Amino acid sequence: MTFKDVEKEFRDEFGLISEKFVVIEEDLMNLSTSKKDYIYHPGVYVFFLEGKIIKVGRHLTNSRKRALEHLVANTSNEEFEMKSLKENAKAKVLLLNLKEPEDNHWAASAEMFLEKKLNPVIKSKRQG
Repeated sequence: MTFKDVEKEFRDEFGLISEKFVVIEEDLMNLSTSKKDYIYHPGVYVFFLEGKIIKVGRHLTNSRKRALEHLVANTSNEEFEMKSLKENAKAKVLLLNLKEPEDNHWAASAEMFLEKKLNPVIKSKRQG
């Protein structure tokens, strides 16, 4: 699965609502220093490693901040530990961030859809 595959799934499902979001692609190693527009906004994050979806999540105020917290907290399951992504040059993150922070309710819906559609290695405890 690629960034473009995920973006297409998202846009196909959300149609005109998808225009409320901006798509930000970033190498994980650059995420903490990225200055891209909307990087601090609410949204959905998707962690990738070599075409495999590792984790999908959301934050209602700052998706980048929350994504980085998974590395510090070492979010994990029996199959995978997220701390292993820290120094991996192949690790990538896709952020689907909202242009307007007051539209943050759409992040919850987008995350739920992508979690089910993408079947990540580490599932959200919120959804089972």
